[in-house]
Amino acid sequence: MKSKNIFLFLILFLNSIVNAKEIKIMISYLTPPNAIDFESKSFCKSNGMAIKKAKIKADAQKILITNEKIKEKKSKLDIKCNGMFTIKYSKKTRSYYGNLKISAQNSKLKMINSIELEKYLESVVSAEVYDIENYEAYKAQAVASRTYTLASIGRHKSNGFDLCDSTHCQLYNGYGKINRKAVKAVQETRGEILEYKGRPIWAFYHSICGGRTDKASDIWPDGGKDYLQPVTDGPLAKPYCRKAYGYRWRTKINYKKFEVFAQKKIFKTEIPLKGVKIISRTSSGRASFIEFYSTNYSKRISGSDFYHISGRYFGWDAIRSTLFSISINSKYIVFEGKGHGHGVGMCQHGADEMARLGYSYEQILKHYYSGVNLVRRKI
Repeated sequence: MKSKNIFLFLILFLNSIVNAKEIKIMISYLTPPNAIDFESKSFCKSNGMAIKKAKIKADAQKILITNEKIKEKKSKLDIKCNGMFTIKYSKKTRSYYGNLKISAQNSKLKMINSIELEKYLESVVSAEVYDIENYEAYKAQAVASRTYTLASIGRHKSNGFDLCDSTHCQLYNGYGKINRKAVKAVQETRGEILEYKGRPIWAFYHSICGGRTDKASDIWPDGGKDYLQPVTDGPLAKPYCRKAYGYRWRTKINYKKFEVFAQKKIFKTEIPLKGVKIISRTSSGRASFIEFYSTNYSKRISGSDFYHISGRYFGWDAIRSTLFSISINSKYIVFEGKGHGHGVGMCQHGADEMARLGYSYEQILKHYYSGVNLVRRKI
């Protein structure tokens, strides 16, 4: 009888592995490398060939794979491993589980990591909330990340994968720095997601809201989601996220340098910049539209577009949110603001403080996402 029970357990366990949802993530989505060093201490094989260590390089539309035993070109590689493997590129060393498909496009490697959803989340949660402390906030993040993953799977379908590894989707840095709290939170909330009218929600989140989150449609034109409404982050005088590093910030940029930025990225021509002003604000006070103007020309862009364009140009720690004011003199343009990130959905540092105050992860999630249900699904 005992042996039958063990046999039954093994069948159920193996079925759970087979049926677990697998997702495909493109590694180094923003800056695909030309070459990588692949290494694994586990057993890996590609096209029937065992592979432990190799140099893999893109050569036009082909892949050149080189190690002590082989040197050959292939159209693609499909590497399957029973444990962790490591890739090195561009001064980075990243470790992964699952399988790795590699192809070449214009002398750049396209690397797609296929991995089970819950294992993927261990890496995502570790990367996304590396600087919070309280466990219920980790559980809230695990549920938010799982829900967001299910809602956004397939956004890169036309490119042959589900999600990218950048903040365009969710930050996925592999398994070199995994947080134990993150792993435990993912395991304890396995299968739990947020639903609205029976469907997984777009569970957007950000680092620091600055005292109040925003309505999604005020930030993104196509962001009309009933469950993403403005939320006051705790008492008016004492926002939950106020203790976070970077809650308030001030950035001073040389005016000439900012003018070059405006000419390259906003005006798209070399005309003098006479000034910048905020035209309108959202209900939470974020810059909704910003106007750049010269003597006989002006250009309006959304606050969200400015946040992303300036972030890519000056770095993401320069102008950390759209909750700011602007002052200008002959030498500098000064941005003074609060918060970090787009300001929609869950405020991660607000969630951390709520957890410290004794709120459960379900209470935290329902504070930031309006009218949602927390459910457990077989995923």
